[in-house]
Amino acid sequence: MSNTRVTALLVVHDGVTWLPEVVASIASQTHGADQILAIDTGSQDSSAKLLKGARIPTVTLDRTTSFGAALNYGLSQLSPAIAGVEEWLWILHDDCSLEPRALEELLNAVAERPNIVMAGPKLLGWHDRTHLLEVGISIATNGSRWTGLEFNEYDQGQRDGVHEVLAVSTAGALLRRDVFEELGGFDSNLELFRDDVDFGWRVHAAGYSVLVVTGAVGYHAQAAASERRTIDIEGAPLHRPLLLDRRNAAYVLLANSSWWKLPLLSLQLLGGAVIRSLAFLFAKLPGYAGDEILAIASLLLHPGELLGARKSRKKTRLVSAGIVARFIPSRWTQLRSGISHAIENVRSRLFPQADEDLLPIPSELDLNEEEEILQPLRGPSWKTIFLRPLVLAITVLLIISVGWARHRFGTISGGALAPAPAGASDLWRLYLESWHKVGMGSAISAPVWTMFLAAASTLTFGSVSLFLSIFFFLAPFLMLWSAHSYLKKKSESTVLTAGASFLYAISPISITAINSGRLGVVLFLILLPFAIPLAGDWREIEKRSLRSIFAIALFAWLLAAFNPSLLIVGAIFTLRHIYLDFMDADRNYKNPQFHTRLIRRAVLSLIPFVLLAPASLQYIAHPSRLLLEIGLQQAGGGANLALLANPGGEGSLPWWSVSPITLLILIAYFSVSEARRFAVLGGVFLIGATLIAPFRVSGNGSSDQGYVFAGGFLAITTFLSIIAIVIMFDQLRSRLEKTHLNYQHFAVAFVLIVTVAYTATSSLWIFTTGANSPLRHNSSEVLPAYLAVEEGVKTLVMRPLIIDGQTSLAYYISRGSTTRLGEPDVSEDNHPAIASAVDGLIDNTGVTSSKTFAAFGIQYIFLAQSGNKELIQTIDGLGGFNRASATNVGTVWKISQTTGKYLFTDEKGVTSVLEGSLGTVRAPAQGKITLTENFSDSWQAIAEGVQLERSQTEYGLPQFTVKSAGEIIFIHDGAGHRAWISLFLIILTTSVVMALPSGRRRREMLDQELA
Repeated sequence: MSNTRVTALLVVHDGVTWLPEVVASIASQTHGADQILAIDTGSQDSSAKLLKGARIPTVTLDRTTSFGAALNYGLSQLSPAIAGVEEWLWILHDDCSLEPRALEELLNAVAERPNIVMAGPKLLGWHDRTHLLEVGISIATNGSRWTGLEFNEYDQGQRDGVHEVLAVSTAGALLRRDVFEELGGFDSNLELFRDDVDFGWRVHAAGYSVLVVTGAVGYHAQAAASERRTIDIEGAPLHRPLLLDRRNAAYVLLANSSWWKLPLLSLQLLGGAVIRSLAFLFAKLPGYAGDEILAIASLLLHPGELLGARKSRKKTRLVSAGIVARFIPSRWTQLRSGISHAIENVRSRLFPQADEDLLPIPSELDLNEEEEILQPLRGPSWKTIFLRPLVLAITVLLIISVGWARHRFGTISGGALAPAPAGASDLWRLYLESWHKVGMGSAISAPVWTMFLAAASTLTFGSVSLFLSIFFFLAPFLMLWSAHSYLKKKSESTVLTAGASFLYAISPISITAINSGRLGVVLFLILLPFAIPLAGDWREIEKRSLRSIFAIALFAWLLAAFNPSLLIVGAIFTLRHIYLDFMDADRNYKNPQFHTRLIRRAVLSLIPFVLLAPASLQYIAHPSRLLLEIGLQQAGGGANLALLANPGGEGSLPWWSVSPITLLILIAYFSVSEARRFAVLGGVFLIGATLIAPFRVSGNGSSDQGYVFAGGFLAITTFLSIIAIVIMFDQLRSRLEKTHLNYQHFAVAFVLIVTVAYTATSSLWIFTTGANSPLRHNSSEVLPAYLAVEEGVKTLVMRPLIIDGQTSLAYYISRGSTTRLGEPDVSEDNHPAIASAVDGLIDNTGVTSSKTFAAFGIQYIFLAQSGNKELIQTIDGLGGFNRASATNVGTVWKISQTTGKYLFTDEKGVTSVLEGSLGTVRAPAQGKITLTENFSDSWQAIAEGVQLERSQTEYGLPQFTVKSAGEIIFIHDGAGHRAWISLFLIILTTSVVMALPSGRRRREMLDQELA
């Protein structure tokens, strides 16, 4: 190396934090530089003083000088190149220290390879010196800096060696001076960042090569990229490092790539910027999101720079720019690496490294001299595993559930659960459609829970029926697991927590909810143990973060979507706390703390309500609808059963299987203060359930008025009572052993006897009689097959009922098929004229009933499971009905009057049926067309591009005036519905973003985290 000369150029900019170690590493090199020059770009700290103390020659430039310009100036201060001497420039950063043999290793590597003009060291983290940062670098087609390393890869020598690469970092890089000058140095348009990749690309295009030498090791703090110092260079937009990095990345790709690749690269850069900006928005980092977009925009606003750069590169290019293709990662490699990084990020968030993970792992060679060497090792036994209380509870529940669910294997329906549609797409369609062909038609927006169920059905490949079958079978186990996850925090007794969780899984409300197919209540029972901790102490709500508020609001939205009655609980809960806040503020509504609390409580209450809109708006006009469960209307058992924590109704436990829930509340009330707190709340909800249980409501497409099913209230009562008794019984044995025989011993014995008796009777009942529940496998259709053939034909389906000793009819209007899941929730109340016509069938006064049915487009009447011969004879005797069939399934009559979907009435008053296809009919003459659907302001009829005049018939059906013969197009304008969905998506996206963990800017992170 006698003819080799090395000049070290050290660029300094506010680097006093790292500079002492950097200067020491330069001085300790086994092969020192022949000369060194420091270029200080206006440092405002003590960097200049430190360089002077180290006796390093220094030149000072303006603070806005870029990295490349600083090097060019330093190069101009050197003496001219000496003939016959190979001169190298050793580029040094003020935040990168190098091991003593770094320069020697670099020189040894290039000495044997005359084609190499750039070589760099292996770079490790400054703080974590086992973390690999770079072993050569490249650039991906989306502009990302590519190192080819795994996420947080640990250096174990696996990357060691001398490798040819596209480029190396300028931190510690060795450059051949003559080629550096020949290629014009670093591009002046790259003030900072990516100048190394750009230079390496130009080196290869000029016919040279670049090496990484892992024997040379450096430790890089990456101060500029990690925002440890400001970016003050001239030309850096807004002085933001990410913006500059992204802009320069796009510049490098577009300036060096072949012409034919530019269109695709431009699309990839733009698409990548949009995706990353959205990710930053979700992380609540709008500054970084703006950087991504502005980076591309700033480059496109100055196309002259790109054109000039491509022109200058053409002068020094000796080979095709495609020569670097082997260093550019493929799209598959980029995708795989991106997925791996995302998974590692999620894993690190979900499973952060615990302190104990950092402790040394004991070696198997370490012997304990006190142990007997030949003593056999003890391992876990299957017997001990099954004797664990929780495993035992799950095993017993499994045995019970197999018998309990023996009639629920396969497609299930019954009770409140309507038959599932063919696939999840049908639920999505129901949610998105503005008009539903249910009953007489409905413009009611589908409830949000249909969207949740459709999304959940993707787990079963879009099969809603399969998802529901699995869900209802696993429901008891999920209830046991969720209850145990909460109760184990209240007691260390595994027997107590497992037994209490088992009791929760087979409580009266759990059994009834499953047996009667109440999807909303079952889901609530599963999620309730996770909701209780969220309630917490809400008095000082201002101490909770906005992220926490939005997350809880979204969770409350999920619960309320399946259980509307919870909105009552939320409203009472919120109003009570607002009153307490007002009292805390000394009744001063101008108090700042009162304002802060009020805003947060408003967000917590309004977000679920708004996300349930427009369906939730009906609760303002009809508050009684809050007491309805989702699905088909099914009555509860009244107040007496509710007082015993048994909701009653179809599928509920018999009266003789008395639940211990009410008893547990009474006993826990006289226990310790913490147990009493839960007992009082449980008692409040029990009283609330008892008060609302006697009310009668109708809805969801049903004309029946049945007792309110107080499922939500009793679910809360049940779990609160179980929490109270677990707290009360915790360590009770030790306390009782220390006291003499007293009333506490008798109370405990009585509770245990009642609980064991209930557990035995309820388990026996659900294993035997309870298995014959309303919810069961049933693939048969309600309507006869030939009625279902005519798609869209309205059939009045009736079922005799006896209420309080009087015969009545439950009825709904079918359109050729059984009512499907979600459809009852969008059904509108039938017109009073239909109810009157049905009543006429019962009391034999329905002389005009057939005429009324025909006016509404009803073509058939079907009396299911015909057991009422008197009713059949009455209908047969009334005029206007022709019996079509009579089987054990039911009896069918056809309406004799002319009827259909489109009824045309000419000027003479003669009515005829128009056949339509896809909403289009042909009017034979001037007259009026009645659409036998419920009236809606969105119904429109268009003839020759002009909307027809709309009115209502005496039955409230939409009627349109036709002025001449021709084609008429009927449409239901769903603009309003689409607007609601758009508003919903905006609010939901905003709420989700607010609830997600916030990202942090790099300057906000600790140095150890960046390492």
